[in-house]
Amino acid sequence: AWQACGKGEDGYQYHDSQGRPVINTERFPNMTAMTAKAHGLGLTAGWYANNCICMEGKEPTQAMYAQDVHFLTDVFQFDAIKLDGCGKQLDLDVWARLINQSGRRVMIENCHWGFTVPNETWCPWNYFRSSGDVTPTYGSVVANLLTTVQWAQRGLSRPECWAYPDMLE
Repeated sequence: AWQACGKGEDGYQYHDSQGRPVINTERFPNMTAMTAKAHGLGLTAGWYANNCICMEGKEPTQAMYAQDVHFLTDVFQFDAIKLDGCGKQLDLDVWARLINQSGRRVMIENCHWGFTVPNETWCPWNYFRSSGDVTPTYGSVVANLLTTVQWAQRGLSRPECWAYPDMLE
């Protein structure tokens, strides 16, 4: 995990008392250099937030959202963010507002397993997961693929708001 899990303050797993993310510097000694290297190779780099590896169990503060976005966009200069549905930072409107206010173009992925989905006037992310977790069986793969159909039929899987199923890696 990128977080220094268990090293947070005030009862948080990986945020300090100012809301800043605490980075696992043994695994990631210099995230800024890492993303700069990716950019130098013509690649993009993404951040995995609210993840299932090291979850915050306490309710998030606005400072946590703001500091996470500050580190994502200004300090580390990531190009994308995957917002999982495991921890407590589930407010996609707050994430999208802060990311968009940063001035940096960031691809926002909503990975809330098909539970937080768009409507005709609301989709603050670039793509959203339409299914639960896939398993390594033919039936599971097909079932997950089919979860995108309803969104396409309703016109809710579209440019800047694409539905996608979970995938085998």
